[in-house]
Amino acid sequence: MSTLRARRLPRRIRAFLYDFDNTIVGTERMNEELFADLLAGEYGAPVSPPERGIIRELPWSGVFEWLSEHKGLSGRRSEIWARFMEVKRERLRRGPLAVATGLDRMLGLPAAHAIVTGSLRDELAMVMTAAGLTDRRFAAILCAEDYTRGKPDPEGYLRALAALSVPADEALVFEDSRPGIAAAHMAGIPVAFVSELASQDLASHADMAFRDLVEAWETVRDRVEVL
Repeated sequence: MSTLRARRLPRRIRAFLYDFDNTIVGTERMNEELFADLLAGEYGAPVSPPERGIIRELPWSGVFEWLSEHKGLSGRRSEIWARFMEVKRERLRRGPLAVATGLDRMLGLPAAHAIVTGSLRDELAMVMTAAGLTDRRFAAILCAEDYTRGKPDPEGYLRALAALSVPADEALVFEDSRPGIAAAHMAGIPVAFVSELASQDLASHADMAFRDLVEAWETVRDRVEVL
């Protein structure tokens, strides 16, 4: 059952903005485990559970800044990233990804749909292919290369609104993380927490919460206004 503060649900909705990892696809735990194993096994830089908690809240740029400061890996970003992409590609070949239940229903609504993610574009494309998703269903996809300040800064969401020509009060964000929820709020956009793929319960931080995108679809479908 949804938890909803109706005053924050837009009266009319012209755009839906989605985070990617753990909102559309269940990848964050896989990313964390693969990256930690790579750092420990190939770079002699083990990451403790508390340290994982720190980097979990950071965009990739912040992760590499943290590694440079705390693990002595300055100047090795390109090398580490290339190896991470190799091991992630191999992992994706071995098994299916969890995709948000109800995503097809949401994307079928006659509104603009956009992704705003801290993933790099090549990483996003690789995961979407593995998950059987196509970028043609999204009016805009903003990745880490498309803005200079990652979540919790609102820049990504503000750029998405500009690309779609939709005001903040006629959009709705779907998020799973503390930085993402904060970014949406700073952009002035109502934000829904979706628990299905999330790694922690952050419902109290958002304006509304849904079990999955089916429940979200049932709540928002009558408020969609065609662009």
